[in-house]
Amino acid sequence: MSLGLYQGLGAGGPSAHSDVLTAAPDNIDSQRALVEEIKRRGRATVGSKSYPDAEALYSKGIEVLDLMVKNEKDESVIADLNKETAILFSNRSLVKMQLGKITEALEDADAAVERDPGYVKAHWRQGQAFTACGQNFEALKSFEKALELEPENKALRKEVAAAKDRKEQEEKLMADAAEKAKAEGAASDSHNDRDVVMKDASESTNATPTSAKTAIKNATSDSKTKPVSVNAGDKDEYLFTKSDHVRGYKIRSDGKKTSYFDREIDEDTKKLIGDIAPKKIDQNINGASEDCTPKPSLEGASAWNKAGTWEERDVTPWAKETLEAALLATEYILPDGSPSPGAHGIVSKVTKIDGHASYATVRGKKRYIYEFGLAINWVLTLGDDHKSACHGSMTFPDIDGTVDLGDGYDMVDYHVEGSSPAGTGPLLDRFVRDGGLRDSIHKSIDDWVRLFRATY
Repeated sequence: MSLGLYQGLGAGGPSAHSDVLTAAPDNIDSQRALVEEIKRRGRATVGSKSYPDAEALYSKGIEVLDLMVKNEKDESVIADLNKETAILFSNRSLVKMQLGKITEALEDADAAVERDPGYVKAHWRQGQAFTACGQNFEALKSFEKALELEPENKALRKEVAAAKDRKEQEEKLMADAAEKAKAEGAASDSHNDRDVVMKDASESTNATPTSAKTAIKNATSDSKTKPVSVNAGDKDEYLFTKSDHVRGYKIRSDGKKTSYFDREIDEDTKKLIGDIAPKKIDQNINGASEDCTPKPSLEGASAWNKAGTWEERDVTPWAKETLEAALLATEYILPDGSPSPGAHGIVSKVTKIDGHASYATVRGKKRYIYEFGLAINWVLTLGDDHKSACHGSMTFPDIDGTVDLGDGYDMVDYHVEGSSPAGTGPLLDRFVRDGGLRDSIHKSIDDWVRLFRATY
């Protein structure tokens, strides 16, 4: 699939991403650089809800990755490229759902599952698309497969529960409909014999001989299929009937029959208007062959931004440092009336921060792009003496711009160490896993997002 200059239009003009959408890299290094650029821009456009642009970008990325697979001979490299393509299919499925292209969203989700059966989000997107299509049985299977791959995912558990409810409701409706149809069928049985007898009598009375039926059929067929003969010398003016002017037709000065509303332009008017025929835009004004290989960027600028419509700066080192500091400053104190008033919860260590952050300038407007997965250790110190404490860990796999501030973040892999005092399970569930410290962590992440936007 080749994307033209104007694919991915925004507000009535050329896309800000025309530089990458029209790029045609011819070597592995430039193809890899283009895919990475597309990923960054795709995340930014989804975060800003510019879904048509996101669809065009992910389509281009899939096109380039498929070309790389076609030219690759190493099976292990092909497997990695397929996994990468599955992510783009999954992302495009999300985008198409937002654009209301439900059937296409399901096709992309299917493609993602096919490319990487172990990719959780592919099954998740497939379940969402099946749900939107009203295919509740298939949706449940997809959600259950995703949960099988990631059993601790709380959001997926909710999806499975909701899918089960929809499936049960559908089964009940089908059973009710079948029972109703059965009852109506039984009520009408007594009339069937009489209707058949009357129908036979009617057909006998009004029967037409077979030969007559055949003749009528052939005559009708001939009248429909035989073309009307028009002499080669006939002109439009001779085909113009007396009533055609009433139907909205007229004869032009050149003798051709046309619509009454057709405006005939004289030669003087044509000279005044000039040549208005559509012309192909020459993207290469100077006539030189365009080099699709990205040029070295300056100070983190995008190497692909030739038109000056898109500029992105990588701020990942700053983002990781400040996000870790925000998390380590997180604390929560259990309130009076709780099972352990004054107990103090903190993030004791950030064990992992994977991801990236950047900001892009698109025609003078900034967009903030970030996507992190992180894991932390936590401590909840109990009692006034602060001598006993509970220890554990939790992971936040998806911290990105698709999450609205205040909505919270999905948490997985919640763990309590065995050294924690006995009987503290319900307390930890309430004030660490489901609220309290976890809510404070959500707030720290939201505050970091605000800092990111304020700093850049």
